[in-house]
Formats: sequence, C-alpha cells, structure tokens
Amino acid sequence: MKIKAVIEKGTMFLLTLILIASSELMAQQSKLPTQQELEKMGIEEWKNQIRREKFDIILPKIMKKRKVDMWIHVMRDAVEDPFGEKDLGSASGVFVFTDRGSDRIERAIIGRRWGGSQRGWRSHLDSSLENSKAFDIIGEPVFVVEPIAQPLTEYDFRFKGLKEFVEERDPKVIALNFMDKIASWPTSQEIYDGISHTDYRLLTKELGEKYSDRIISSEYLMMDYQISPVPSEVKMLKKMRQDELVEVEKIFKDIIPGKTKVKNYGQIGDSDNDEAYVVPFRRMSTGLSQRARSEGWENAVVEGGDIIAATTQAIFGYVLREGETEAPQEIKKLWEAYKKIDQIFAETIRVGRTPREIVKDYTERFKKINVEVEDDQMHMIQPKNNYPEYAKKYGPEKIIISVDCHGKGMGATAEKHDIYLGPRIGSYGPDWVLDVPLQENHHFVLEYFFYMPSPGPKDKDQYLFFWDHEQAFVTKDGVEYLAPQQDELILIK
Repeated sequence: MKIKAVIEKGTMFLLTLILIASSELMAQQSKLPTQQELEKMGIEEWKNQIRREKFDIILPKIMKKRKVDMWIHVMRDAVEDPFGEKDLGSASGVFVFTDRGSDRIERAIIGRRWGGSQRGWRSHLDSSLENSKAFDIIGEPVFVVEPIAQPLTEYDFRFKGLKEFVEERDPKVIALNFMDKIASWPTSQEIYDGISHTDYRLLTKELGEKYSDRIISSEYLMMDYQISPVPSEVKMLKKMRQDELVEVEKIFKDIIPGKTKVKNYGQIGDSDNDEAYVVPFRRMSTGLSQRARSEGWENAVVEGGDIIAATTQAIFGYVLREGETEAPQEIKKLWEAYKKIDQIFAETIRVGRTPREIVKDYTERFKKINVEVEDDQMHMIQPKNNYPEYAKKYGPEKIIISVDCHGKGMGATAEKHDIYLGPRIGSYGPDWVLDVPLQENHHFVLEYFFYMPSPGPKDKDQYLFFWDHEQAFVTKDGVEYLAPQQDELILIK
C-alpha cells in the first residue's frame, strides 16, 4: 500500500509539473504580439521579439530533446559565423545557454566581445544586445586598444573566467559550436564548421579535463534552432510575402511584349527585392535553357508565347501571341500538369514525416498520373539541357520531374536564407537529411522542375519546361501557402 501511495504521489507530482509547464507555455503564447502590433514595431524590435521567442519557446525544447545542459557558442570576427552574428546577435563573444532545471533557459553573454576602439575604426559601439531584452547576463564589451608591450597575449584572456561560470552550473553535457557528423554534400563551398582549433584548445585548457570531457558538438542544436520557426517569425515571413506580391503585381502590369527587357540572370522589372524575382520561360533548342538565366538569352525581350513566372510567390502568366485570345492547348496542358503535381506535394508534405517517407509517397502517386521522378535536374548534368539524352530512358509521353524542397530560414535575421543542414525533400543533399522529421511551421521552398513532352518546330525543343520555387510552411494538415493559390494563368497582352 505504501508503495502504491508513493507511486500515486509521484504520478500526481509529475502531472502537476506537466500542468504547470503547459499553463506557463499557454500564458507565454497568450502574451505574444499580434500581427498588427508587430507591424507597428521597428524592424530591430521585431527581430528582438523573434529572438526572445526563440529563447523562450525553442531553446528549452531542443536542449531537453538533445539532453544538453549547457550550450556554448563562441564567436570571433575572424571566423565567419552567420548564425552567431545574425541570429544570436554578435560577431564576437561567448554565448552560454544553460538549462538550470526550470522551463526557462538562462542566457548569458560573457568572454571577449568587442566594444569601442581607441583608433575609431573597427569600433563596435553598439548597444543592441543590451536593448534586446533577450539575455539575463551580459558582460561588458572589451575596449579595443593596443597596449604597451607585456608578457600576456590575447590567448591569455580569450576564455578567462569561463571555468568559474561553468563550475557554478556544473553541466553534465556541454554542446560547443563545431561540426562532427552532419556535414554537407561533397563540393559544398560554403560550410561554417564552427570554432577554430586554437579556440578549442584554449577553451578546453580553461575548462580543465573534468568539463572538457563533457563536450559534444552543438550541430543538432543549431539545426533544430534554425528549422523551428516561432510565431513572430512566421508573421514576419507572411508580411514579407504580402510586400513581395505588391512588387510582383507591378512587374506583371508593366510588361510590354516586344519591349520589356530580360535583364541579367533572367530578371524582369526593376525591383530591389531579390525575392520579387520574375523570369520568363520559352521553348529554345537543345543545349539552351528554357529558363531565361543562362546562355542564349542575351539581349532578349519578353515576347508572345512566353510564360512569365514569379516562382517564389507561385504567380504565373502567359504572353499572348498576336491574334491569340487564350493560351494554346500545349500551355493549358502544362498548366494542368502543374496543378496536379502541386496538389500531390500539398497532400504528402506534412509535419512529423521524414523526407524519405515523403519522397516514397509522392513518387508512387506521380506514377499514377504518368509522371516519373528523376534525381537529376536537366540543367545540372552533362550534357546540359539536352532533352533527348535526358529523357531517352522514359516513354515518349512521360512527364519527368526533379525535386529539391530545401529549408528556407530566417530566425532573427530578417533576411531569408537557404537551409541545407536540415530536412531536405528530394534527391539532393547528403543522405542524412532524408531522415530529419519536419517540424511544425517548417518554412521551406517547394521547388521542383518538370519537363513535359510537347511537339514543336524541328529546330526547337520537343518539350516544355516548368519551375516552381514557392515558399511555404508545413503543418499537420499539409502545405500551408502564404498566399491564395492561383487557379488560372494570367494572360498578358
């Protein structure tokens, strides 16, 4: 009976903890600003709101999930670290996140964070971290000056005091920013591996053997942090989409067939927003891309027969030829194929599923509508843009599709950027990315290329090309688009 009573008491205690944690999370969520309140903020305050939500909502979740007690992220100007600089908020310093047993993670900035400079240049007179209201402990920035000669060097100061800080918290597992297992694909040129060997050597010397033996890579924490959007981040992404749509609509309205120029990298229009990218597709000839961002499009202008695509927003139009009042049958067929393909993605990409599961599912569904999944994009292999070579192993009526639905992050940067170290749906990236389950509100690019057999003039391609690059969210019900889906092609004349 006593044992039963103890068990029941323990169960009640656990239940109470769960209820407290749940009520605290609900209270936390209820305090989150509305879309209207966020839009009244300046951009820096909105970014800080995202940072605070990341620390409040995501950090406790991922540190408990990965069984990490302390996360140390070391930054120095000389070691490029976009995540540290833009997401956490500084290019220098030692950021320490500690799970001290509550639902809130302690956030501290200690170590060598640069401040003002005696010479003026390379000065970091910035109080944005202090004003962010995101950190519990913020050490004073270091005034940069070249002192009179002395025995001590920068290495003697780099991690001074860190041991005492760590000892007081006595973490059993310490995650540190270096990569260990989740590498990128071969020939990837932009890889941020984390701290230098010198930093690692100095840090472990400062901590001593006891705590150095508890160090693991923080790579999974960094991945989880970046692929887990928070409410104010989602709202900013939706606001960005609305702003992009205004610019895209203007570009479409300003198109004059025969006069509107196709500029560098296929761009139409004069928008300074890189996301408002509008590009034409056109039937070309073997070896040349139907997408206007490569050889063969020099000095081109928009002309009748072109498809005009704002792929990031999934806005598409057709330029009428002289005498046409509607798109020809081949274009209508292409458009119908796009809608069927997109619907399959919308139904198969869901929260909790891994990319490997999703790929298997959509591959089987595509076969039922006469669409074959091909690993390679036709413009990514040799010979490039050679449809007869590319399609020879498929039947003459088969649509061929290549998929690359990679992550699109932002965090507290207010700048969208590709995330390749995380779930990636399709045939690209290292194999491990196929086994990372999709998180709620995972923001990604619904990117795919498909090639539809279509008879044309003898000197032209015998297929039509389509590219979608729409940014969207993943929910438990499927894909959530950031704008209403387009039902009919826009006709441009």
